[in-house]
Amino acid sequence: MLKFLENRDEVVDLVHSLSERPELKDFKLGVAGSYVTGLNKKASAIDIVLKLREGNNKDLVGDLDISFYIHQYMSASYSNKIKIIWLDLLESDEEALLKFMASEGVEANPESAYTNIVGD
Repeated sequence: MLKFLENRDEVVDLVHSLSERPELKDFKLGVAGSYVTGLNKKASAIDIVLKLREGNNKDLVGDLDISFYIHQYMSASYSNKIKIIWLDLLESDEEALLKFMASEGVEANPESAYTNIVGD
């Protein structure tokens, strides 16, 4: 029977164990969303954040094999839904958007996904 992770501590433990997997050695892992704030519900997905470690191959960012590995790892033991958030991709999108908004004289969005995850 698959285990259902119900709270922040269980999810943090999961992310910690995932971060020790050799397949994910090139990344820092974290968690975001409702499991962090304690507002998760039974239908809430676990938002797993990936950030490429300094000096590693940038071609790994967004790699489907990495996503597939995480989904396989999760589905073998856990029944929770998951979402994978590639922080490097969000960051590059945020930079491009901020540059465009500045050129148009539009104020930046203080509630962007990237800003909410990194906290600034």
